[in-house]
Amino acid sequence: MLDFRPGERLLACTFSFVSGFVDSIGFLYLGGVFLSFMSGNTTRSATALVEGNWSLATLAGSCIILFLAGVVLGAITNRWATRRWDVFRAREAVLFAVALIFLLTSILTAVGLDDIAILTLSVGIGATNSIFERKGEVAIPLTYMTGTLVKMGQRFADTFFGGSHVQWVYHFVLWAALSVGAILGALTFHRLGMHAVIIITGVVIAAALINQIVRNRRRKAGLPL
Repeated sequence: MLDFRPGERLLACTFSFVSGFVDSIGFLYLGGVFLSFMSGNTTRSATALVEGNWSLATLAGSCIILFLAGVVLGAITNRWATRRWDVFRAREAVLFAVALIFLLTSILTAVGLDDIAILTLSVGIGATNSIFERKGEVAIPLTYMTGTLVKMGQRFADTFFGGSHVQWVYHFVLWAALSVGAILGALTFHRLGMHAVIIITGVVIAAALINQIVRNRRRKAGLPL
């Protein structure tokens, strides 16, 4: 994350927070199935198959497919925007695509279609993985923290051998953002139920708009994007 500006790191932490918030909503609503933790869903699906719990296996498998669909949608949006404009506009396009999916989810929730809304949310959280892409690869993981924790541990070990005392902190902050999001997501769900989605949709839309305003100002000032 040292390669990114402070504002970009803040954006990454914001969407890591969103990921944790959404995953808690999904976990509680679906009874132990995740919306962004696909390793967990793979294990849930596999064990459910062995136990003959076809409904759980189907549910976990469906979330995997929908998450993957979101990843594909985000990647297509990124590549289309890169070809049409440039690589800098691609992030903006992905952010607004994610915001639209979350808005759709909130509308579905508002009209009482919670079962559809929760699955749509998995598509949206999958698409967030294309917000920080470099050369077609994820530069900052927003929805899965195993790799982030590994990097944090490695960079922390480096501090004992003359390495930077800062790098591991960035990975810790990203993980902490997801953890705080998960806690607040669970608390909000217990208070508001699926209407918690509307609150996190507001966060996503605000993040997309603020990002756009900041980048437009940087363009006008001739600053790097």
